[in-house]
Parts: sequence; C-alpha cells; structure tokens
Amino acid sequence: MISTLRIMTWNANGLLDHKNELEAILETEKIDICLISETHFTNESYISFKNYSTYHTTHPTNRARGGSAVIIRNNIQHHEEKHICTEKFQITNVSIKTKQQFLTIGAVYSPPRHKISTEEYKQLLDCYQNKCLLGGDFNSKHIMWGSRLNTTKGRALSNALREANWDVVSTAKPTYWPTDCSKLPDLLDFFIVKKLSINYLHAEEGLDLSSDHSPVYLTLSDDVIMKEDNPYLTNSSTDWNFFRLKLDDQIDPEANLCCIEDIEIEALKFIKSVQKSAWESTAQTKRKKIGINYPRELRSLIAQKRKLRKKWHQTRSPSDKRNLNNASQKLKRLLRDFKSDSINLYISELSTERSSGYSLWKCTKRLKRPIKHIPPIRKPNGEWARNALDKANVFADHLEKTFSSNNTNANSNTEMCEDSNIPINEELPQVTAQEVELIIKNELENNKSPGFDLITAEILKQLTSKAIGWLTNIFNACFALKYVPTCWKVAEVVMISKPGKPLHEASSYRPISLLPTISKVFEKLLLVRLKSIIERNNLIPLHQFGFREKHSTIEQIHRITNIIEKCFEEKKVCSAVFLDVAQAFDKVWHAGLIKKLRRILPPNYCDILDSYLTDRFFRVKNENHFSELKPITAGVPQGSILGPTLYLLYTHDIPCPENTTIATFADDTAILTVADTVAQSTAQLQNAVNEIANWTTKWKIALNNTKSTRINFTTKKNHQSTN
Repeated sequence: MISTLRIMTWNANGLLDHKNELEAILETEKIDICLISETHFTNESYISFKNYSTYHTTHPTNRARGGSAVIIRNNIQHHEEKHICTEKFQITNVSIKTKQQFLTIGAVYSPPRHKISTEEYKQLLDCYQNKCLLGGDFNSKHIMWGSRLNTTKGRALSNALREANWDVVSTAKPTYWPTDCSKLPDLLDFFIVKKLSINYLHAEEGLDLSSDHSPVYLTLSDDVIMKEDNPYLTNSSTDWNFFRLKLDDQIDPEANLCCIEDIEIEALKFIKSVQKSAWESTAQTKRKKIGINYPRELRSLIAQKRKLRKKWHQTRSPSDKRNLNNASQKLKRLLRDFKSDSINLYISELSTERSSGYSLWKCTKRLKRPIKHIPPIRKPNGEWARNALDKANVFADHLEKTFSSNNTNANSNTEMCEDSNIPINEELPQVTAQEVELIIKNELENNKSPGFDLITAEILKQLTSKAIGWLTNIFNACFALKYVPTCWKVAEVVMISKPGKPLHEASSYRPISLLPTISKVFEKLLLVRLKSIIERNNLIPLHQFGFREKHSTIEQIHRITNIIEKCFEEKKVCSAVFLDVAQAFDKVWHAGLIKKLRRILPPNYCDILDSYLTDRFFRVKNENHFSELKPITAGVPQGSILGPTLYLLYTHDIPCPENTTIATFADDTAILTVADTVAQSTAQLQNAVNEIANWTTKWKIALNNTKSTRINFTTKKNHQSTN
C-alpha cells in the first residue's frame, strides 16, 4: 500500500490535443492520479497512457464538449464508482485504498453558463458519504479559496461547503489564464475534501502545460505534511551561554583596521561569526506531529484487543467473539473519555502570552479565514509573471526605476551651489563600548524583522563584552576612515499591496525595506553626532515639523489654523496651496544632497555620509525566492535611521518668499499668503509657488499635481474658493 499520493488536476480544454505533453508530465512529476476537466470526449473517444488506467464521463449530449476523466496509476488498488453526468456537473469517480483508508476521488467539471443554487450543490455533496476528494474546474469564484472576487456560483458553493462541513484546498494562485488581454487571470481549479485533515494535504501550482488553465498538484500523505519555515538563526531552544562562548573563540583582539579593505573583511567576518555561533547554539526543532499521546493503560488495552481479535480469527468461537466485543466496547468508551479530557485540557492551556508561544493565536488564526489571493504581476511587455521568482524580478526592475532620480533640466554639475560656506572640519567623536551596548540594549526592538543576514536585535543583546569591543572597533574604524562597509548597505525588500489598487500591477505595491540590524546601530551612533551639529547650527528650518522632537502634527495644524482665524477676524483673504511631493524619499538626488551637505556640515561628516549613500543595493523577496541585487542610485534609504534627517537637510533651503508662510511636515508642504482681496492674495501665492517650483526643478524634486490643491479662506462672498 502506498502512503503518499501525488494528485494533479487540470483543465485540458480538449485532452486528445494534449496527450503527448500530459504523458510527459505524468512521468516527470511522478503523478499517481490525474483529474482532467473538459476532456471533450464522446462515447466514441479513446485514449490510453502507459501504466495508467483511464475512466471518463462525457457530456450528457454526447457532444465534444465538457466532460471529465480520472487517469490513475495501475499499481494503485482501485475500482470505478458511479459517475455523475448532468448538464451542470460531469464527475468521474474512482475509489482507491491507501495504506490507512478508503478514499473516493473525483474529477469535476462544471460548465460556466449554468446557474447553480446552494441546494443543488448540497444535493451533489450529499452523494458522498465517506472520505472524499474532488478536484477540477468548478467555474466558481470566491475569496474563501483564494479567487480574486466572488461570483453567484462561488457564494452558493461556499455556503454549501460550509453547511456540509467540507474543506477547500487550493494554491490561492490563478489557474485560468484568459487569452483576452483585457481579462484578468483568476482561480477556478481547486480541490474540495471531506473527512480529510488539511494537515495531510499540500497544494502547489504548476506552469508546465499549454492549455489556458494551469495544473494544480496535490500531495496527500498518511503523515502530517510539515510546512517549510522561514530561515532563522535562533529559536526558543537556543543555548545563549554556548553562543557567547563560541563567538568569543572567533574574536581576534589584535585585528588592525587600517584601510577600507580591512573594514570590509572585519564587518563580514563579524556577521559570519555571529551567524555560525547562533546556528551551532540552536537545535533545529522538529514540530511534533499532530496526534494523541495515549497513556500506558490504554495502550495495553489496545494490545489486549488485538490479541483477542487474533484469537477469534483463529478459533471463530462465539465466546472469543463475545470477549472481543466486550473489549472493543470498553476501549471505545475509554478512548472517547480520554480524547474529550485531552481536548478540554488543550483548550484550557491556550494563552496569548509569549511564554506559551502565542498558542491561542496559532490555534485560531486559520478558523474561517479566507485563503489570501496571490495574483500574478503584469510585466512591462504585457505578459504575466506567474511564479514567485519571475514576480520578484518584475518588482526589482520596477523598484530600480523608482530608486533613481527624477529627470529634469537641473544642472547635473550642481554649479548653483557655492562652496564658499564650507564649515570648519570636525573629527567624528570616537565610539565607546558602553555607548554601543546602551544602544543595543535600550533602543533596538526585539520584534523587528532582521535583514538579509538574519541577525536580530535579540542576538545582538546577547553579545559579550569581548564581542561588543570587536563591534566598537569596527565602528571606530568606519568613523576614522569615513567609510561604510557594503554588507551594511544591502536591503531586503518585501512588497505589500496598497489598499484599493489593482493587485496585478507592480506599482500597486509598497516596498518595505529590511536593513541589517548592525547597520541600524551604526546609524544611531552617527545620528547622535550629526544631531549636535544640526541643533547647534539650526540647520533645519523652524517651519519644518516632521521627524523632530517636540514638533507634532497637531502643533503644525494649530500654526496654520491660527493664520486662517486671524484672517477671518481681520476680514482679509488667506490663499493657500497644499503641495504633495511624488515619491519624495525615494527620489532624493544623491549628487545634489551631497553638494548641499558640504555647504552646511564638516567635511568628515560629508565624507562618511557620501559613503553611506553610495553603492547601496537591494533585492526583492517573494515567498522563498529572491531577485538579483539591484543598485539604488537615488533616495534616502527606506527604513533607515538616518533617512528622515537626510531628507530634512535636503529640503532645508526651500524658498520662503516675503509675505508668505511656509508650513512643512516632512514632504507635505503648505504655502499661505494673506491680503485684502482675493486677487492680491492669489498673486502673492502664485509668485511663491513659481519660486518654489523653480527650486524643485533645480533639485530634481517632482510635485504631484493630482494630489496638490489650492483654496481661499475668507468671509467675503463672490470669490473663487478652490482650484
């Protein structure tokens, strides 16, 4: 008897035309059972595959349309069951025997043109009483199994499945790929199961066949199928004492960092040493298989029952039969009571606390939760990126264009900046081990995701004094040589969909950059030194309230409303324009930023910030696949500690025309002018906007006209209030 089945479902849209390629897939994918929809068979059709038996159901009109088929390997013990052949359902059923169970497997095709009610679906499902698995093209869409939207048939099927206590198994990825470019792919092919736990099932997509439907592969096992975990360095079983000992053994206290190459080597060596120590200190936990640990008393009763059954098989004595029945009934009662007590104990121990591994959340997270739709992404040439790797590369190509400066008529040589105001040079203060330790312990959050190196804040908080000293030496070498190692400048990007945006477009996703935790410690150290210069020289204008201590959004709003209220009291007109910068943080012009920094910061600070901004790279993670490394040629690093401050310095010289009030919060800008008449205030406002527009063009900053708006605030009548 086999313990694992490899099942495939596929809408062939005419099986005879795809025989050769299907035969190849059956062999290469090691398919045990293939469920075909839309065979287009008639009673005169015939097809065979080597080492397989084929059973099929035609359309009730016996025309070459619809139909289903089951192709099953000959070495599987099976027999054909009654088929269902109606206008609304063509289902081919086969019963098989696996190692531990009898199972009915059916290939389904339901034509799209028929309306099917919940009651009709329930009548169909009631035909199957035992363990059952049906797969095929249901032509029903619902978010519960990962479709893009809900249809009437999908809602009816979903209701019937819920009432009949059936489960759905799908990939959540499209299986139908329309040839019409105006239509979007969607999920139509999936499996429904009865009396089968989803812990023993695993579905995955296939992209190997030439129909307008892609196949779905399902693994059915007699054992629980363990899902692949995300990579990690530590877990709850990590031996931190052993970790610290292993790490200290790898530290070279006499390492001399005299040049840039030494910094690169030591920074990479530190990462590898931490990773190696964490791996060796962490036992790779194996998740327990779902089941019940029966006590010794029950196990002995089970053994006794088996002996009585064996004895009765040998003697066929009525007394032996009676003893077997009594033992079976007693064991049945005890098992029922034990399982009930076990479930009650399990429920009582569920908790939301971390000490329990958030057991309550893990237990309930899948209850009644729809399977999240995983859409394909449209490539620039109009084709579809279907698998995870292709989608990662499409996202990466899109972000590479995003992380580049705007194309304007600005002078690329930045001759508009004069270097006559260069500040006196200052040395970067050295870092102490105590300072590094305080930042790691007090300012790093344990729940933050790590970067590509998988080093978390929790790992850094376990560093010994010797390891802290090693890291401090690397930081000091970076400050002395004004250089940031490349391994701290690689971002791992995860794409999150924007609400209300089309999910098949790469531009509808927001990038979330995960930076190495060590680089965050370095940035905090540099920012502390940078802030003292910024505050001493008042480099950030007073009208900027973003990313500043003791400057909140409410205070900026009060500042604007006070001007408007005063305008009302004095019977004047306040004209305002609210500007939105397109991709403000992602489009910062590096050459222009460095040129500005050299006018207001000491050269040593500018040099290390120049190194910090240059030679940055990113890669996109999609599921468990990664794109190639792509360069970042513009923008302040997303998710970084220094990024917001660098943006404020880049925009610190925004023009403030006379008789104009500027209010900024990061990249959001409000410009207000007050005058006796609408014409006067509008003219002043237009002059201010023109001056600021010239400044944005000069520094390659793009304004988003669709999100910018103008409004007049006044008590006077007969005026144009908005534009």
